[in-house]
Amino acid sequence: MISAWLALAVPDAEAHGEAFELVRLAANSEEPSELWGIVEGWGLVHSTDDGATWGWLCEESVGTTTTYDLLPWGPGSVLVGTVDGLLRVGEDCLGETVGDLPEGFVLRLAEYEGQALVALVGPESGGVYRCDDSMCQATSLVGEGLYPKSLFVDGATAWVTVVHTGEEDGLAAELWRADDGAAFRVAHTWPAGDVDPRVVYASGETVYAWLRPRTEAATPGFARSTDGGTTFTTTFTTGYFTDPAPGVLVRDEGDTVFLGSWYGARTWVSRDAGVSFEEVSLEQPALKCGLDLPDRSLICTDHLADGFDVAVTTDGKTFSPTLCLEDVLPAACAEQTCEPYVSAWSAAAAIGGGQCELPVEEAHPAEEPDCGCESGATSGTLIPLVGLAGVGLRRRRA
Repeated sequence: MISAWLALAVPDAEAHGEAFELVRLAANSEEPSELWGIVEGWGLVHSTDDGATWGWLCEESVGTTTTYDLLPWGPGSVLVGTVDGLLRVGEDCLGETVGDLPEGFVLRLAEYEGQALVALVGPESGGVYRCDDSMCQATSLVGEGLYPKSLFVDGATAWVTVVHTGEEDGLAAELWRADDGAAFRVAHTWPAGDVDPRVVYASGETVYAWLRPRTEAATPGFARSTDGGTTFTTTFTTGYFTDPAPGVLVRDEGDTVFLGSWYGARTWVSRDAGVSFEEVSLEQPALKCGLDLPDRSLICTDHLADGFDVAVTTDGKTFSPTLCLEDVLPAACAEQTCEPYVSAWSAAAAIGGGQCELPVEEAHPAEEPDCGCESGATSGTLIPLVGLAGVGLRRRRA
């Protein structure tokens, strides 16, 4: 039972890694100019000026070794789903445990009517919980052998995909919905439980999902439902059976969908609500994750292929680079017990992390503070668009 839990528990392509790239972006609903991001294997980045400057919080400072998801939680604060449970990180960059969740790690987070919905993967009490600043309560979707794969909230409706052990020690894959954030019911079951389904977007009765098979006999693909998840139609397939959920950006109330391959740095777009897809120009950046905002959209790019890490678009057709992680300075925190910043990025570049035009040593002189913890430490470096014009040339992998 323990070995089966471990096999299902570890998220694909989201384990603590050596290279660095953004895998999540989130905006604070109360403070639109405040943005947060997850840097795979390296912690968090934070901006309070609409993405003009960013500060880096290493995972050691946050108090965990692996970060999976985040949810802005008031000005200057963020809830973080980690391998060590649910943490709240404030202005001092230190994470403190939130609520009283059972053993397990928090894979996904979503806001629901002022509370946090938490998708917990645990050996005995996996499922979905509702948490505030002091306590957590189990929803109806909690039990032994439940492994949540995704969590998405649309208005009053919460959507969750889970994989769980079946009656004959097999696996079942299901889509659940709750219209009150607590009482979940099965909306769809995938035959034989042979896929890991991930909800990537939902609006009304429209649900988009990424279906990753568990065997090489099938190909991962994008599926859409227009009847509340009762039936799904797969409209696009690509990649290998080992591909995780792709980078996704949904715009125009669901009419425009961008999908980014985790392998090969390729991106496809649908402008007919996911019915058909075409590959975008190789001159456009790759897509690893997306965030749609009222006046623009941000995407996490492929650092090696693109030479930068965040791009912005206002029309969904052209993208301009706005951020390179190697030009981000440590956050001005009270304390950070992490590896010196310059050494960290230099080590990442040495094993294939890529560089943003300048060698890391030139971009970050040795006299910079190791962790940005000293009084008056800067919180980031402005990356003007014109300064990154030269790194827009594609280095996309085949």
